[in-house]
Amino acid sequence: MILHPSEPEKRPPAGKNDFVRTFLFGTAGILKNGQGLRSTLRMDDKTQGWVGIPHGGVAMGAMADLAFALMGEADDPFGPYPFSIDYRMGGASARLGDKLQIELTATEDGAGGVMVKNPETAPYLSATFRFAHDDPSQWDTFQSYLPASVGDVENRMLPLPSYRNCFVCGFARREPGLERRFSVLDAPERQKIVVSPVGCAGDSGDAFYRFQRRGRLHPLPLLALLDEIIGWGGFLLAASGGVTVKASYTFYRDIRVGEPLLVFGRGEKIRGNNASRLLFWASGGAAAVCGNGILEPVVVASGQYMGVGALTEQMRQELLPAELTRRAFQLAGEGE
Repeated sequence: MILHPSEPEKRPPAGKNDFVRTFLFGTAGILKNGQGLRSTLRMDDKTQGWVGIPHGGVAMGAMADLAFALMGEADDPFGPYPFSIDYRMGGASARLGDKLQIELTATEDGAGGVMVKNPETAPYLSATFRFAHDDPSQWDTFQSYLPASVGDVENRMLPLPSYRNCFVCGFARREPGLERRFSVLDAPERQKIVVSPVGCAGDSGDAFYRFQRRGRLHPLPLLALLDEIIGWGGFLLAASGGVTVKASYTFYRDIRVGEPLLVFGRGEKIRGNNASRLLFWASGGAAAVCGNGILEPVVVASGQYMGVGALTEQMRQELLPAELTRRAFQLAGEGE
């Protein structure tokens, strides 16, 4: 797909006081471009993930917002369900301060598009959206390690460290963020499973559920949270920080604002090593906590990551508190 900045554009209708749209696009809004939609995402401090690097989940959420705007949003802000999204991070990197152009066009069963820093170079991010589509293999993998109930998780969570300004886990941000906390399940059969509660197990979920539209959770927070928690699962397997290469998601239904969730990630396999080229794969998902405590899968996901030594060192230096950082590396088997 090629961006054509010279083509005439018209601004489609947009809801007033839409928190997510304002957070993502600011005053740029969403513009109609032929059969597609386009906008601009400024990678300012509010998008930070790794120190100095935008969080890929924010970019994923921006592309998802355009995909649903392309569907019209007449009755439902998201869907039809189930829908799947496949993302691929391209050859171009992004840094805080960059301005990226996004363009989405309709396809026979959904939408597709790119996010670029420079139209003459490879995309920073590519995405394919398919509506009324499922991936049974992701569902089966998530079900294989999903606890039966919330009672199997509560009081078994060993906290992991956080960054100061990360969009997902930042605890000292000046901009809105998700304010998530991560833990490892303290159970012999689940030592490598990471969990993050939303609106349950002592978490209010208020920051997370700001990212909603008409009473239903926007895909953005779950895309970003799952990208990070799956990355944590991969870290516990590979003992390496990494960047997302590919990520795939399937959403099964609407999630109401305030609906309690447990979000999980687990490392799956490794190829290569830190001395050469390290790749690792991980899976995860989000489960709604039903009234009886039973967990209902509502989103499943998987990802491929490339290990980066500089990011592993950044984790040592920037994650806080230091004692939890040391424990995270110990749980990842460092020194074994």
